[in-house]
Amino acid sequence: MAIVSPAFGQTSEAVESSDSVSTETEDVSQEIIVTATKRAESVQDVPLSISVVTADEISKRGLVSAEDYLRGIPGVNQTTDPVGSSIIIRGLETSPSFQNYSSGTTVATYFGETPITNSGGLAANTNVDIKLVDIERVEVLRGPQGTAFGNSSLGGAVRQIPVAPKLGRLEGHVGAGYSRTGGYGSDNYMIQGTINVPIINDIVSVRASAYHFSDSGIYRKNATTDPTIQEAAAFYGAEGAVSDDTNVGSSKFTGGRIAVLIRPTDDLSLTLSYLSQKTELNGNALANSGRFEQAIFDVAPSHAIRGQRGGASDMKIDLFNATLEYSLGWGSLLATYSHIDSWALNSSSFSQSQPIWPLSYIQDGKHEEDSGEIRFASDLGGRFNFLVGVYAEKVKDNAIFDYRYLGTRADTALFSQEFAGDFLDNRRLTQKAAFGELSYEIVDGLTATVGGRYYDYSRTVSEMTSGEFFGDSSDTRETKSNGSTFRGNLSWKPGPNTLLYASWSEGFRLGKPEAGLPSGVCDVNNDGIVDGSTITIESTRSLESDKVRNYELGTKFSLFQKRLTASAAVFLMDWDGVPFRTAAPDAPEGCGLTYNANAGKARTKGAEFQASLAITDALRADFGASYIDAKLAQDAPALGAFDGDRLPGSPKVNANLSLQYDFMVAGRDVFIRADSIYVGSFYGDVYQSPATKAGDYVKIDLSGRIMFGRVGLDIYVQNLMNEDSYTFRGTSDAGREFFGFRMRPRTVGARLNYNF
Repeated sequence: MAIVSPAFGQTSEAVESSDSVSTETEDVSQEIIVTATKRAESVQDVPLSISVVTADEISKRGLVSAEDYLRGIPGVNQTTDPVGSSIIIRGLETSPSFQNYSSGTTVATYFGETPITNSGGLAANTNVDIKLVDIERVEVLRGPQGTAFGNSSLGGAVRQIPVAPKLGRLEGHVGAGYSRTGGYGSDNYMIQGTINVPIINDIVSVRASAYHFSDSGIYRKNATTDPTIQEAAAFYGAEGAVSDDTNVGSSKFTGGRIAVLIRPTDDLSLTLSYLSQKTELNGNALANSGRFEQAIFDVAPSHAIRGQRGGASDMKIDLFNATLEYSLGWGSLLATYSHIDSWALNSSSFSQSQPIWPLSYIQDGKHEEDSGEIRFASDLGGRFNFLVGVYAEKVKDNAIFDYRYLGTRADTALFSQEFAGDFLDNRRLTQKAAFGELSYEIVDGLTATVGGRYYDYSRTVSEMTSGEFFGDSSDTRETKSNGSTFRGNLSWKPGPNTLLYASWSEGFRLGKPEAGLPSGVCDVNNDGIVDGSTITIESTRSLESDKVRNYELGTKFSLFQKRLTASAAVFLMDWDGVPFRTAAPDAPEGCGLTYNANAGKARTKGAEFQASLAITDALRADFGASYIDAKLAQDAPALGAFDGDRLPGSPKVNANLSLQYDFMVAGRDVFIRADSIYVGSFYGDVYQSPATKAGDYVKIDLSGRIMFGRVGLDIYVQNLMNEDSYTFRGTSDAGREFFGFRMRPRTVGARLNYNF
């Protein structure tokens, strides 16, 4: 996996001067420029642990989705389920599934200057997975980024940087592809295109891209022949809700982006951009009765999205951004504003796991977000520099969860009518923050940096329930709070090709209101204290912001005239205030009910290494690995988890190895490459249920390209060895041996690319 290889990397200037499908051998000394510190710097000069996936690698490997590149990056794992995906960095996670609705994600995600961390809304998982079309690079920052990127960046941050419009140049790219997936899979298609058009030479330019990806499903629904479903159907009188299906899990992604760059002077530029993407997923892409088979009830007719009786998942995002940049010579000012409208609609059968009930639900969620940032980065040309900025956001989330019962027998009925219940959830967030950093070069090559962020937020949650499943209730709660995070870094460059650093940094995740314990049951004497304890009833009705502290030592270096470029880091992270389900004292002293509280502590420690080696001018290798020991540091008895238990969602070990060879055939540029990753075993829940164990697999991909002038022909094989493993199992369902999400079977395909 080529992560930080200068052989595959491109600076912004390099991207502007080379075709995206070029196979010419690149200068081994070429640098990768990143903006991880909100300044443009060489990745080898940034004193933090970072991986970069370049435009060159995206093109040559045919990367499209987050799961194509995040799994196998040192210190990182990515999981996918029917309502979205989760990113885990350095093992910091307690609930990898359905993150937005529960405690929230522990990794911040950005598209350009726009935070998209929670853009999936309450009905999805975390952020919308924007496809890698016309992307300059992806930066994966490991370790808390609370000062620069704020909320949710406990484990780190992932930033997609789109290609900017180019002034004075007419250029474009068109690509199309076909592939076929083995097993229950079938045909897959892809088409994409990008064009850059100068409107006023060297002043105004427009860049637009569009894409469509269609992937076959890899699961089959076999409910009519499954004895378990047949028995349940007869018991509840739900025979009419049993059917078979093929192509389960098929997906379509359709999107586009347009950006306008206006640069009236060399010092002033304005970029306006709009992105839209729609996702359609047919069925629930999981197995529960066989390796790639599922036996579930149909959803209720009113829950059949696009006529899909086995459930479906749709998602759409519209993103607008305006960014103004002005150079004062001694520094640069940037002001950015973003607006997001996103929507998620998911329907599923309750019978995919235990208990097997003829019950279905639909989740309809809308997300609206306005955010903006103004910052100034100095360029004083001396030993002293600084960065200051302010940030503000307003977020609205609305979701309704509707449950329907499909049974018809009165003697075994779970509910008296088809309508079982509704759950309405409305959430509001307002946040303001200010941040800054100061750096000073104490002596030549030795630089100290300190920074901090102050945040103030208010959150409101309004919930309303109705029907037999939930009962009738209505409640509104609000939380207001503030806090601060800090970082310190000491870096030393003993030579032009070596960097050593020591850092301490913090990250945070905003708190939120909670339902809490009922006073009438848990505070009988009405003194405001939970009976049998010393905690207040009011304290059970909110979660405070949880925080992580990171201690890190790292190095980056280049040897052999930069033919070998490497980085390594060791770290220890303490996570305080981890939100867990906990319990009030049992009777007779207390009520024994459970509630969410900042009751947990965890510690993760480990090491990361990655390197790129130009073995010859034509043969290159990229490799990396990580070891992560992420464990609870405090008992969580209400969860059945205890001090020393592993945190879920992250393997102890992962690794990657990529080889690429460039050569000529009949005067034509050719490359062949192999990309392999190893993902160690991990659990999907905090109490390490055997039925949630996943990972422990090796995935190998092969790809190659031959150029015919401006046309490139790619041939590729994904999952060469047809590895059959679980990529995630997030539900403890011991009654179903095959429950989980499996790796896509071997896929063979070809792509044509044309540049002009």
